[in-house]
Amino acid sequence: MNENIVKIIPIFGLPEFKKNDNLIQILDVAFSDIKEKFMENDVLVITQKIISKIEDRAIDLEVNDISEVLKNESTEILRKRGETVIARTKHGFICANAGIDKSNIDKGYALLLPEDPDKTARALRHKISAEYGVNIAVIISDTFGRAWRKGQTNVAIGCSGIEPLSSYIGTTDSFGNDLMATEIAIIDELAAASELVMNKVDDVPVAIIRGYSYNFSEKGVNEIIRDADEDFFL
Repeated sequence: MNENIVKIIPIFGLPEFKKNDNLIQILDVAFSDIKEKFMENDVLVITQKIISKIEDRAIDLEVNDISEVLKNESTEILRKRGETVIARTKHGFICANAGIDKSNIDKGYALLLPEDPDKTARALRHKISAEYGVNIAVIISDTFGRAWRKGQTNVAIGCSGIEPLSSYIGTTDSFGNDLMATEIAIIDELAAASELVMNKVDDVPVAIIRGYSYNFSEKGVNEIIRDADEDFFL
């Protein structure tokens, strides 16, 4: 394979996920159907929704006060306009409604973010390595808006086996200028790339990114969360 070619492979044929499903076994069946398999240094990108369903993070809105749930899922309410709340979650993410989502789930229910996406990504990576004998990286993604641009994009909310940031600080560009602040959020870029084949209405919650050269790391998503004293937007 030409190492300069990056492929994004959608995993079709996955079922509706539910509490305590074995994700590895389900992927194995889907891979068999589409004649796919894990390869060394693949990046597995999984949407938050299926992780939340498997980890039983669904709530019944008839028996749960959404305002109380929002409060419990947040450490700080930053902005509010109409029904939209911008909150800082317990994970440190700043997002709409603390990541509580009513899409792609039965009416009358909502999904909360996973308790510890990094832990889940790490466990999945280790299981895949043991089962298939290959080293891969795992990214758990979710769709966030952005304060300074319209539209939404996938970002990483959990990762394992990949260096989250690629820093150019201390290097020079092609013109010899010193780079003082350039850091690339690799896991966010890969999460966003995966959305190109996932599409919200096509029911593709998993993708494999193949051919991208990355550095191994045990670091988690905290590496890309900006400290409050560095945030110019708050």
